[in-house]
Amino acid sequence: MENHSVKIPRDRLLFKELITVLIAVILLSWLALLFSAPLAAPGGELTPAGTAVTAPWIFVSLQVLLGFLPPLWGGVLLPLTALSFLVLLPLEKGLHLPPRISTIIFAVLLVTGAALTVYGVFR
Repeated sequence: MENHSVKIPRDRLLFKELITVLIAVILLSWLALLFSAPLAAPGGELTPAGTAVTAPWIFVSLQVLLGFLPPLWGGVLLPLTALSFLVLLPLEKGLHLPPRISTIIFAVLLVTGAALTVYGVFR
């Protein structure tokens, strides 16, 4: 099996990515208009005293990390390290990592984030 690489002009690739982003934004906006978000009652005197406050689902993993680690580590350094690695993943030649290692690290970050989210939702 031969590996044929196809060169796509930068302008054409940028146009395709722009169209994809616009379609995604339109679709997500349409879904946001169709389905209302399940928001809790406003805080204040009506909120019971022992009610636990939970973050939106996308931040539940950070909330769980903050429960186990000091704020500097769980809220700043660890998420910043994970995000910077994810940003640098496309530059794996610059990182001098074999593709298999970067795939494994990406999978570990993905599974860890999903596990922390599920743990935070069901605890």
